[in-house]
Amino acid sequence: MATEREPWRDAVDAAIAGCARVAATAVHAHVGAAIAGGAVPAHAGDLALAFAVAAGDPVAARRFEALVGGELVAAARAIDRDPAFVDEICQLARVRLVVGDGGPPRIAGYRGAGPLRAWVAIAARRLALNARRGGDPGDAGAAADDALAELVDREPDPALRHLRTLYRTEFREALTAALAALPDRDRAVLRLRFVEGLELAQIGQLYRVHESTASRWLSAARAAVASATRDGLMARLAITTATADSVARMVASGLDLSVARLLR
Repeated sequence: MATEREPWRDAVDAAIAGCARVAATAVHAHVGAAIAGGAVPAHAGDLALAFAVAAGDPVAARRFEALVGGELVAAARAIDRDPAFVDEICQLARVRLVVGDGGPPRIAGYRGAGPLRAWVAIAARRLALNARRGGDPGDAGAAADDALAELVDREPDPALRHLRTLYRTEFREALTAALAALPDRDRAVLRLRFVEGLELAQIGQLYRVHESTASRWLSAARAAVASATRDGLMARLAITTATADSVARMVASGLDLSVARLLR
């Protein structure tokens, strides 16, 4: 008895049609493994295209440019409209994503949790932000310290301000671990909302879902981060149940700002 063909295979075949440097069997295996690992079947075509681009296929590279070229420009212009800056960021993004800068091309890391266009836009905007600030994109520890220092300064509640000062290192570690443990889509949605500043309707458009769905995703991601951070702090500090409510309030207070700073 013949097995039913998975619907996503048609999208894969369309994405790699005419690509000579990749074998269809290898691409199907790659996409199938990604979906089994949690990728969204609706993004199977994006996964196939990314695989072919990473393999250096010129047809795939042209399709990729047609798909995301506008996203690269928009991401760079959102930070600085100077044409020279926009061109520099777009070229740097293309090199890192498609060619690689001393390692595999970054596009090989696309996992299909969200649309490829959104994934590329986030990567390009982070490059633009870093270039404008002159910072190191890998300096997460410094970003965390800056975020927590600002939270301490802005906290109006003396009790919470004391907790933030007392447990600053532990809070940073717990929050960083909570964000790292999120599924790719949840982390991307948080970044789109709190770093890129997109409205829920815009996030919904990127993922081709209704605004209400994007809102549910965002709420669930925030709740997951808050819960995991609270649990991480409880485990690290071995504090009493009586203090747990204060810790929960500390986590909830300024959570969005913390997430925004750590996801930049």
